[in-house]
Amino acid sequence: MLQTQSYTITTKPFSVSNHSFTTPIKSIPLRHAGPTFSISLPQFSVTCHHPQLFQQKPFPPPPQRPQPPSVGELTPRVFVGHSVYKGKAVLTVSPRAPEFTSMESGSFKISREGCMLLQFAPAVGVHQYDWNRKQVFSLSVNEMGSLISLGAKDSCEIFHDPFIGKGDEGKVRKVLKVEPLQDGSGHMFNLSVQNKIENINESIFIPVTKAELAVFNSLFHFIMPCLLGWNAFGSSIKPEVYTANPKHEDYEWNR
Repeated sequence: MLQTQSYTITTKPFSVSNHSFTTPIKSIPLRHAGPTFSISLPQFSVTCHHPQLFQQKPFPPPPQRPQPPSVGELTPRVFVGHSVYKGKAVLTVSPRAPEFTSMESGSFKISREGCMLLQFAPAVGVHQYDWNRKQVFSLSVNEMGSLISLGAKDSCEIFHDPFIGKGDEGKVRKVLKVEPLQDGSGHMFNLSVQNKIENINESIFIPVTKAELAVFNSLFHFIMPCLLGWNAFGSSIKPEVYTANPKHEDYEWNR
């Protein structure tokens, strides 16, 4: 008769860089016709210092199709102006940007030209002005050209009626007169406003020297292309878009 024998095998803990392993203690009896073996294993555990290698990461979201920015979203809006302060009134000029509409092709076209706003406010004290009584006159690009072309002895008159051609024509009238000063030092700007609807009848005078008018004219020259949208057109010119096309070599004859 064979004697039952047992054997014990013990494993040593081992480690790998940034990982540790410990085996649990297990006893496994082996029965067969021969001797009986008993294997004892130490506790086994795994500690990983790189969980990102084993944690399941979610799939990244599909890329969003970029939307073309509108003209108004290209840059933040900026408000600017330039003022001439005198004893009886203040005159401020500030540009108003043109308006654009989007087309189905993704392009833009100008729907309304910009303008230059002339704001007149009367004085109520020394260096004090009543902005609640301010009157505004809007200059178109062509009307800006009338002021730019003024000579030292020239004058001009610009008339506005917002209801011209309508039933309320004549109820609101604005007249801007620019006349040379007698001493030749500049021009007198006079804005007359008659508003029968709101019972307003006011005239605001302010002298503008040659130097101040030169500054106005320089601002008018600079901002004119922007009021017509030409700066937006210039910024949109890109070589990859405006490549040579044999079908459109001559825009005058090939229509």
